[in-house]
Order: sequence, then C-alpha cells, then structure tokens
Amino acid sequence: MINWLKTHKLLLGILILGALAIWFFFGRKPKVSYDEFSVKRQDISETLELSGKVRAENTASLKFLAGGLLTYVGAKEGDTVKKWQTLASVDTRQLQKAMEQKLNLYAIQRGSFEQTVDDNNNAVPNGDLGRTLERLLSKNQYQLENTVKDVEYQDLYLKLARISSPIAGVLVQSPTSVSGVQVTAVDTWVVVDPDSLYFSADLDETDLKRVSIAQQAHVNLDAFPGREINSLISTISFSPKETSTGTTYEVKIKLTKVDSEDLRLGLNGTVELVMKKVTNALTLPQSSIVSQNGKSTVMIKQGDKYLEKDIQTGIENNGIVEITGGLGEAENVYIKK
Repeated sequence: MINWLKTHKLLLGILILGALAIWFFFGRKPKVSYDEFSVKRQDISETLELSGKVRAENTASLKFLAGGLLTYVGAKEGDTVKKWQTLASVDTRQLQKAMEQKLNLYAIQRGSFEQTVDDNNNAVPNGDLGRTLERLLSKNQYQLENTVKDVEYQDLYLKLARISSPIAGVLVQSPTSVSGVQVTAVDTWVVVDPDSLYFSADLDETDLKRVSIAQQAHVNLDAFPGREINSLISTISFSPKETSTGTTYEVKIKLTKVDSEDLRLGLNGTVELVMKKVTNALTLPQSSIVSQNGKSTVMIKQGDKYLEKDIQTGIENNGIVEITGGLGEAENVYIKK
C-alpha cells in the first residue's frame, strides 16, 4: 500500500512538471515591444540627384597657324591674363623678308600698270588696236590686284605669328614657359574665364520631361563637404551625347562669382534638382510605414491592441514620407522592435 502511494505521488509529480514544462515552452507568449513615432509637420521635397563636375563657359584654345621658333612668351601657366594680351610669338624674320619682297613686286607691277596707261594717253582707240590695249590694261589690272592680295596675305601671316587671348582669364595650359624652343601647329595655349564657371551634370533621357529651366538646384562638391550651393538650372542642352549608360543631356547649373571664387575646373560633385516641394506637410519616417501591393499601412494603438490602418502617402525624400491621408498631426504609429 505504501509503495503504491509513493508511486502515485511520483507519477503525479512527473505529470505536474511535464505540464509546467509544456506551458513554459509553448503556452507562454513572448512580450512584444514597439517603437513609437509621431506624425509631425515639416517641409519636404522630391528631388533628383545627378553627378557632374565644374566646367567653364568661356574657354579659348589657341594655336599657331604653323610651327616656328618661339621668340617671346608673354605669360606662364597659372598666370592671370588680360583680354588681347599677347601670350607668345614666333620668329618673324623670314616673314618680314617675304613681306619686303611682296612689296617690291607690288611697286614694280604698279609702275608697269601706270606706264601702260600713260603710253596710251589715258585713251583707248577703236578697232583691233583698241581691243588689244583693253586686254593689256585688264591684264595689268589683274596682276596689280594679285600683288595687292599677296601683300595682304603676308601681312596676315605676320599677325598670325603671335597669339593673343580673346578673353580675360587664367592661362591653364601652355606647352612651354621659355622662349627659344621650337613649337608646332598642334601646341595649344588654353585660357579660361574663372567668372564663367558652372556645374555640368548629365541627365538621363528618361528624366528629361521632369526637368525644366529655372528649377531649383542644390550643388554639393566632394572637395567641400558640408557646403551646399543653392542655384538654378540655366540651360538644358538640345543635342544629346552618348555615354556608357545610354543617352544623356547636359544640364548647366549657374555658379555666381561669390560661389565660384575658390572653385577650380574639374571639381566633382552632385546636384539635387527639386522636382516638387511641399511646405508644412504631415510626415512620418519611411521605416514606420509598410508598403505592399500598392497599399501603405501603419500600426496604430487602440486601448491595449495594435491594429493596422491604411494611409495615403505623397512624396518621399531622405527616409521621410509625406502623409496625405489617414492620419492627423501628432497621432502616433508603432513598429515592432
């Protein structure tokens, strides 16, 4: 009898422990905690980000018509130059001698023409002799005009023996900084107007219809982190260019003299184009919204229960979403931790 009671108590204890174990592992519900977010008002913008770099609107690339011995250097790379300042010139001695020769030929031809006119007393008789004299006078006239053109051409060659900057700016490229060296027709001097800098960005053709002139733009350069330049779109190129990613169009962003005073050509960066802006909008963090099958929902609290609620959203930027319907200001939404 005693053994039976012990056995009975032992079995009862095992059953109780088993029940407790089952409840512990399967019956107890884990406690769920939530993060809380409040609907608040703030300005929000829909933007399009493009990459690009700083370029110059006014640039002059200058070369000699032909090579020659460099006899004068008027500026070195990095120097500031004035408009029409001579940058370099080549040896003109051979050109000067050729010019003197052309002038002598002109003088001879001019004398011959005037002698022919004087020999005929400024008159042309009728008949065959008259026609012969007319042809002679015309021939002399043509020869005289040709010698005049030779002189003009030679004068032009002399002028092209030096290169001058058509704009004021900075000499950013020069093949040499000393005279006495030989230059060729491919050697190039480049002058850039630093007051004409702009930010150039490539716009994909699929976004072309979304962008227009005078649209707001915010430029951020890699070389100046934390500094934002607020400007506008000045032009959108009419002709496209082919890139490795497809067809793009150049978008130019104005840079004022104040904005560009410490900038340099080729600086890389990005520009945010403002597509749409809403002021004082109701907003929530994007992480608090569940979007699925074209529907947006949030978790709200009613009493002790958490329920899903449909909402309507607008534009989104930098993790913030505009709420256009379904929630009011200062309402709270929840998301499981």
